[in-house]
Amino acid sequence: MVQIALTLESVKLLIALLIISIADAQSPPTMRTYQDPMARFEFSYPSDFGTPSVGTDNGFRNRTAAIRFSEFSAGVRIGRVILGGEAVLTSGNLQLDIQAAGGLYDEITLGVFPEKTAALIRNALPVLTPAFLCDALSRPLHLDAQDPRLSALSAQEKAVLPDADKMGNIAPKVLLCQVSGDTITFDKESSRAVAGPPRHVYGAVRFLPPPYSSFQLIRGTAEAPSQALLDQITAVVNSWKGK
Repeated sequence: MVQIALTLESVKLLIALLIISIADAQSPPTMRTYQDPMARFEFSYPSDFGTPSVGTDNGFRNRTAAIRFSEFSAGVRIGRVILGGEAVLTSGNLQLDIQAAGGLYDEITLGVFPEKTAALIRNALPVLTPAFLCDALSRPLHLDAQDPRLSALSAQEKAVLPDADKMGNIAPKVLLCQVSGDTITFDKESSRAVAGPPRHVYGAVRFLPPPYSSFQLIRGTAEAPSQALLDQITAVVNSWKGK
């Protein structure tokens, strides 16, 4: 049998390395600052989010700015499918990323309609406010196709309206919706198809005064987010500063 004798100095070294490793695991991630190329705003984000770049539909319609992150936003990472995960600055009627409150509140999904039709739908939807957002997240439907304000829609457009409203939001179940000032942090389960597996849609939305309406970071995964991740996302949203 081979016996290994540890000297006092070796023991001290091992203890020191253990303390360093624990400290590294508990230390907060390094924060970086994103500066808008047009000098309109800035915000902080964890370095492990990766490299920021232009996001989906950046500058299109109500998406005043969209920033994706190379290691955090949509993609497949270690076998896990990630949806959304972009930081988005909105203007006008508030919309939510990755169908967090159904397709009609999603600017990208609403883009399947002609602009005139999308404008009618956008203006008929209940306005998302800090007091109403949690309720909106829990609803499977948000708009009645027979609403008089939608009378200009064709019969075909009215027929598909409920399906568009439910897109990505089948059997919604809000697990967390925490209001803190103008920021709402949430986690909900919903399915993308009838009888389909549920997914978690989570993130934070900060309501902003004009000329903007919100700064938000919303993500979707099969797994539930940790409280640490929700706190991290909320911190990013709350760090936004206009110039």
